[in-house]
Amino acid sequence: MKFYLSIATILYLFILQSCDKQTSSACQEITVNETFTAKINETWCIDEADWEITFGPLIEDSRCNVPGILCIWAGRFVIGATIKDNGETLQDTFFAEFNWTDTLYQGPYKIIMSKVYPEERTSMDAECKPA
Repeated sequence: MKFYLSIATILYLFILQSCDKQTSSACQEITVNETFTAKINETWCIDEADWEITFGPLIEDSRCNVPGILCIWAGRFVIGATIKDNGETLQDTFFAEFNWTDTLYQGPYKIIMSKVYPEERTSMDAECKPA
């Protein structure tokens, strides 16, 4: 049976490498088959399964999501993910175009990135936002 982990993903996308170097050392507990909202550099886990996922780094955010700008390409959103499953560490990537969703499969889990925040921003410039 496949379980799904749905992520209404990634607040404060503009926390680029140079903006906020903090990482969350504590694991936040995932409730299987429940949606959760994750931020870049956060780690989420399923304790009883010895399974965890860390979101980041942000690789690309070229979405055309600024009001009043006419784009010829919708852009894409790419973020890395590190998954630890029973002591094994795996690297994967969420790669989203158009509808800003993507799905990763790892072991019995299906990890769904269902939304990317912010949905609109004021400019195409990268900005540092407090978490």
